[in-house]
Amino acid sequence: MNPTLLTPLLAGLLMTTPAPSSDLPSLARLPMAERRAHVKTLSKEALAELFAAASPKTLLEAGKVSAAQLGTYETRVVKRERVSGELHKPQTIKLAVRQSPRALRLEVLEGPAKGRKVIYDSSVKKNEIRAREAGVLGLAGAVWVDMNGGLARRDTNHPITDFAFTSIIGILEDCFAKGEAVGGYARKDEGIDAAGRYCVTFTAPPGGQHLYATRARICMDPVLALPVALEIDDARGALERFDFTDVQPVSNADFSPSSL
Repeated sequence: MNPTLLTPLLAGLLMTTPAPSSDLPSLARLPMAERRAHVKTLSKEALAELFAAASPKTLLEAGKVSAAQLGTYETRVVKRERVSGELHKPQTIKLAVRQSPRALRLEVLEGPAKGRKVIYDSSVKKNEIRAREAGVLGLAGAVWVDMNGGLARRDTNHPITDFAFTSIIGILEDCFAKGEAVGGYARKDEGIDAAGRYCVTFTAPPGGQHLYATRARICMDPVLALPVALEIDDARGALERFDFTDVQPVSNADFSPSSL
């Protein structure tokens, strides 16, 4: 081929052919179908290297990018928390999240308070949730409750809004930033686990016993680029466990408080 024709042809190919995603935020910006296809092309070793090369800030930045792309989504989460010194039994929850205006709907499927339904819609009441208990307790119907009050927080350390991925990432960002002030967290990369998630454990320095997390084990879903499993310990031991599965965008979730 004529070299004078080859040069512009190669230049055109370089301009029009997208480069493979070489960092997590770039991967997270891809549409979900493209992201899934790209991850499938990577070996387990290459995928592990991609996550291992990312700083904590980059890991969370990728999560923020991905969460923004999700839009409204549903997921199941198994959670277990130590509240007021008591380690509660696990709960399995069906959770729906609308990013803007912020709204969440949850239903307890298994465990303590099975059958409880809760809706939060910031466009209706910014600081209250609509809740309905199961069984006899639910005969009175749904009631409005202060989202930060004792009734809403009797079996959790968090307001309902903290269960959205964007809020979880914000909590971790704040924790890591405070950790930097006392020497920074030590990082141990575990690699890809049996469920295909990339797991990292962060341990606070000796001067960080006051932090929200003295130990945080975070597992990221490679396709979602989100922290889907978290183990949080504080100075007294196990504090919280969250395991998110079946994360799916949805278009028909009902966040109307009147639907309870």
